[in-house]
Amino acid sequence: MSDRGYYPVTGRKTTGAAFDRIPIDELQNDHPYQWALFVLGYAWIENKPIPFPGVVEQPPLESAISLMEIGGIHGKPYRQWAGDFRPPAEAQADYDANDKKDTNPVPRRFGGFCNHASVSFPTWHRPYVMVVEQAIGDYADNIAQQIANAYPVEGPTWINAAKELRFPYWDWADPKVDEEPFPSVFYADELTIRAPGPEGQMVDVPNPLAFYAFPYIPEDFTQNTRGDLTAYFNLWPQTFRRADSTEAGGSDIDRVITSIVEQRGNIRKQVGQLFMYPDGGDSSMIWDQFSNSLNESRQSDDDSGFGSLEVVHGAMHSFVGGNGHMGYPDYAGFDPFFYFHHANVDRILALWEWCYTDYWMNDGYTANGRLNSWTQQAGTYAQVYNERITDTGEFGMLAPFRREDGSYWTNNDTRFLTPDAYPKYYSYKEFLGVKVDIPAANLQEQQEARARIARYYEVDLQKSARETNRVDIPAPGVGEISLPLNFTSIRGFRLFVILARLPEHAFGHSYDLRIYYKETKPVGNVSVFARTDDSPCRACAFRRTNTAVVRGVIIMSPSIVNEIIVESGIDRSTNTMEITTELITRALTGKLLDVSGKLLASAKGGDSVAEHINDSKQPVYLFDWNSHKALFPSGWKAEDVEATQV
Repeated sequence: MSDRGYYPVTGRKTTGAAFDRIPIDELQNDHPYQWALFVLGYAWIENKPIPFPGVVEQPPLESAISLMEIGGIHGKPYRQWAGDFRPPAEAQADYDANDKKDTNPVPRRFGGFCNHASVSFPTWHRPYVMVVEQAIGDYADNIAQQIANAYPVEGPTWINAAKELRFPYWDWADPKVDEEPFPSVFYADELTIRAPGPEGQMVDVPNPLAFYAFPYIPEDFTQNTRGDLTAYFNLWPQTFRRADSTEAGGSDIDRVITSIVEQRGNIRKQVGQLFMYPDGGDSSMIWDQFSNSLNESRQSDDDSGFGSLEVVHGAMHSFVGGNGHMGYPDYAGFDPFFYFHHANVDRILALWEWCYTDYWMNDGYTANGRLNSWTQQAGTYAQVYNERITDTGEFGMLAPFRREDGSYWTNNDTRFLTPDAYPKYYSYKEFLGVKVDIPAANLQEQQEARARIARYYEVDLQKSARETNRVDIPAPGVGEISLPLNFTSIRGFRLFVILARLPEHAFGHSYDLRIYYKETKPVGNVSVFARTDDSPCRACAFRRTNTAVVRGVIIMSPSIVNEIIVESGIDRSTNTMEITTELITRALTGKLLDVSGKLLASAKGGDSVAEHINDSKQPVYLFDWNSHKALFPSGWKAEDVEATQV
């Protein structure tokens, strides 16, 4: 904490250099000294310091960097973060019980720090993860020096490990998830770490990543009941995952794994699809579609579907959290897994920034010749009568995170590759030839990287066309539609995308849309990560009043489309787009599930691709977007009483 009373978010500035964030399994297996310091540091911010050889005195844990305070930034308890002291000039419009302007009527002064469903979603979470990284890193420096004092021969090794330590990530979309859907490091009772000493001994310590034990239950932690589902946040002494609807609670890791296994292919493809955005688009509108679930700037005639980072991220909250803390935005920040999840979200953002340096939120978007400002609610402080409304857009403030000089971080500060970007002192391990803090040499390098990333995450439409193109789906031929130079249509092949539009607050909590083929074969998932109706979040209340709609994308596997057409028995030589879409509509079913997996409602019931003529390293180009009829024209059938109350 600075002498001024705030916690400056500077990252690992004291190390003097940017080192890579790496996968958690690599940190655990290949960097034993860093891993030991990281585990000890995570236990420390949970206020559960682990006795360790050579450590004479545990550093004091300041309130601002305890997990109790850091976790509360994301939601409850709704109060000012201890690391964000507001000087008098900023607090002059705050609620004052002795001021008539505030007592008649009395407003709710504090409305949380919500930056969901906005262009600031990925940028706000960047300094958030940096807070945890900085706190653990500073602890590691202290402990490493104590170990060096006790074990001088090993001292340089421990000190260097602390210097290079950065927060790890878990890539939940990586093909390796097929082998280990949910790493045991996140739920094992104990972890094995390296201890100092001539023998190089390994010791088992309590796992601080498995759960967080609350030192106390804040007064606004509530019992959330909807239908026959209850989350007892006012009683549960620790964080749970896929929690039972009982006062005792408990985590169900088997259900976490089952949820991830069922939808892992869809999540992987949704990440790959993020790298299919075309060049030459409107900078602000493309950023808006990529960055968040609301897509404020999307025009009514825009039927494209590339997906958003926020929607993909919401799925992991659903799969891991369920009826537990990760499944509820007001409580998610207390689950230790939250920060590994968001480190990966930040990594995807960094890769996307590198690939699409021209796309950014700017100060608004232009539609019909008019510049429109982004309308994200400040949220942080309710707009008391004379309070100044803060700026939005690229220079909008990211409260409660302050820079070293006491000013708030802005969206612009979070960028990696701009000349005025605020130093962050971390990067990411090179991925498929991309080093996110070193700009691409040219556009071709960016384009080829996009193609590699999309294919890594199993969006390889050229391969799909070769392997599944046994049926003729009408698609424009050469010369029938304008395409970028050196691209040609893949004849007879279309990619079908389901564009889901889901009311954010339809059920008063988070929920999932699942699409199935033949009733049981998963096609895809869109998760709505929403706060409960009684949440004090001001920005959420604004979106609820304005019936905000979450937009998600489900990519239909070309093999499923092929199977639908083949099994229909139609004369494929006379196939039309209308026939194809009718067959798809009849073949799919939909389910709306609550956070516990309970069925709320059920329902029964594409675009073209071009490839580069001579260069297979180039990404494919999606074109000729066509909107077809509703997937479920007959509507939804309520399967639970809760679905009749919305």
